[in-house]
Amino acid sequence: MRRDVRILLVGDEGVGKSTIVTSLIKESFVPRVQHVVPEVTIPPEVTPENVTTYIVDSGCAPNDQHHLESEIRKAHVICVVYAIDNPNSFDRIPTYWLPYFRQLGVNVPVILVGNKIDLRGGEVTNEALEDEIIPIMNEFKEVETCVECSAKLPLNVSEVFYFAQKAVLHPTAPLYDSREHVLKKECIAALRRIFKLCDTNKDGVLDAAELNEFQRKCFDTPLQAQELEGIKEMVRQHAEGGVRDNGLTEAGFLYLHTIFIQRGRLETTWTVLRKFGYGEDLRLTESFLYPKFDVPHDCSVELSPLGYQFLTVLFENHDKDQDGALNKEELEELFSTSPGNPWAGQKFPDTTVSDDTGAVTLQGWLAQWRYAIL
Repeated sequence: MRRDVRILLVGDEGVGKSTIVTSLIKESFVPRVQHVVPEVTIPPEVTPENVTTYIVDSGCAPNDQHHLESEIRKAHVICVVYAIDNPNSFDRIPTYWLPYFRQLGVNVPVILVGNKIDLRGGEVTNEALEDEIIPIMNEFKEVETCVECSAKLPLNVSEVFYFAQKAVLHPTAPLYDSREHVLKKECIAALRRIFKLCDTNKDGVLDAAELNEFQRKCFDTPLQAQELEGIKEMVRQHAEGGVRDNGLTEAGFLYLHTIFIQRGRLETTWTVLRKFGYGEDLRLTESFLYPKFDVPHDCSVELSPLGYQFLTVLFENHDKDQDGALNKEELEELFSTSPGNPWAGQKFPDTTVSDDTGAVTLQGWLAQWRYAIL
């Protein structure tokens, strides 16, 4: 995960970009509201995500154009500010600002920021706000969310930058189709692989022990019994086939992550994905697939007793018919959580010990790994 976030504020004249920045830093570092506030650096220790955050204000005058384009290209996330009391500033978001970013070839998350809610007359419901924003989000998938604030009061100013950070560190777009309200196929494939890896006994469900091990690996803490029962009860009620034999099925596992994302808890799903080796593109990272392993020139390597035990248990779990050998289908299932058969180019399994049907025996399985390590 990246260790810094660069947030750029853009918007028309008079929408109050600079006042939002100065409101965030309590105006203690800026003696007056300036036309363009100098770049602000927020150290990692004061942010929830522990990342260095750079907040960059921008000008919109013609002579600011070159600098603005440069900052747009450097930004990790862009906050487009409009003023509640100026409908034209909102109208220009889909007609000017968002097309402008695309024209520059910029593809970063965008947060819409409605400033000056203290000037709004009457109460506006969430439904009314959604009616305004959803058409824009449907046309411009880069728009993550909309936040309304008041730099004057101040109100919701810190939330603006929280959502901006979140859009960079835990983006929605790779995981979820906001128009169809479903997980994207790449996300489903990754979560299915994770489910298979956590289903250590290969019975198609995550039991209490497997769920606790999953929780410990991802979040360094076990699930309390009450929490576990609450999760299963919620899945039972809303996901058909989500619970079986008092354990969580793959369908239930996918349902939980759909709910996390729909409720804005993307950091939960991203934490899980990153713990299992996935990058921002939902592919396994090079460092995960090929971890650094240096062997001194005068040394050799061999499988340890724990290594033999691990490979034996792996073999036994995938030997579904319990005939003491892995047939073609069982081998395919075994390698389904890896990038593929690592010895396909070496004509494995024909190159190791097998039974009369050509299925790989345990002896042949372990011998292949001994040979691979040597």
